[in-house]
Amino acid sequence: MQTAALHGVTLAWTTEDGAPDLVRELGLDEGIGQTDGSRGRIEIALRHGVAPLDTDPFVEGYRPSFFHGIVQAYREPVGLPRAFLLWDRKSRILVPEGTSHIEAFLAGEEVVPGSARGALEIALSLALRAHGLYHLHAAALVHRTHGEAILVVGGTGAGKTTTTITLASAGYDLLGDDALLLEETPVGRPRLCAFPRPFHVGPATLSAFPRLAPFAGPPKSHGDRRDVDPKRAFPGQARSTCLAPTLVLYPHVEPDQPTQLAPIAKAEGLGHLIASSGGLVIDDVPGKAEHLALLTRLTNGARHYELRMGRDLLDDPSILAAGIDSLDF
Repeated sequence: MQTAALHGVTLAWTTEDGAPDLVRELGLDEGIGQTDGSRGRIEIALRHGVAPLDTDPFVEGYRPSFFHGIVQAYREPVGLPRAFLLWDRKSRILVPEGTSHIEAFLAGEEVVPGSARGALEIALSLALRAHGLYHLHAAALVHRTHGEAILVVGGTGAGKTTTTITLASAGYDLLGDDALLLEETPVGRPRLCAFPRPFHVGPATLSAFPRLAPFAGPPKSHGDRRDVDPKRAFPGQARSTCLAPTLVLYPHVEPDQPTQLAPIAKAEGLGHLIASSGGLVIDDVPGKAEHLALLTRLTNGARHYELRMGRDLLDDPSILAAGIDSLDF
């Protein structure tokens, strides 16, 4: 059994029958954050599926719950112990509630490359809730001079990765460009925790930052984005945690307009944060009240700005760092 730390949780996993090591593929095998295991332990069994796994679990009595891309999630059939079942049309991952255990039954193929890995990430995000760690679809950086955290929130394609690379290139430290974990601290201030994963960088961003080209992998078979390892691209700038942000940015692309920062109300910001916290929209998921309370405190402790990203930002990336420095922190 292999083990690694994830912000105070010990991940312990086995691979059986030639199953792929999805924990390693997620980049979690090296460990990150607090290593004392004080938050408990999650055991993961990765097995090669021997039974037919491509049958929709609905026909077996599982009840649809939510979906993320190709991954569909179900609740247990009536009368069985409470659990989530994740299915990518080829593999199944079972997450029983209250057991800190994940069982993955993996096929030898995927309909969409990386879907089994994505299903395990969702399974982990569900299991981590019982340990006080809540998933947030966002990027986070730390200001290059005064050390305050900046959170970048938006859906897929909003510009989180471009914003993260722009600020990291200006010297900001970074936690990640797409996925974070949110936790409570003894002082009552939420903390952001890194969840390691590569940047997925499109051609326009690579063109604007040519120094990233040597660190970019090949184009994906299902799109034009390429993986960039942030530790190699920005050595010495990785952070595992930071306290809650004092500034939250909500990027979206307006190519024909100049780049600008425009303040928005805290209530609007909270709405965006809730929309980026998938666990809050799942019926009967554990930890909803605690999760929402953390988001509310995060919202109240920060200022919120819409980042309207014009084409000029790719022509002159220094615009963004200068705009942030002009704000009164």
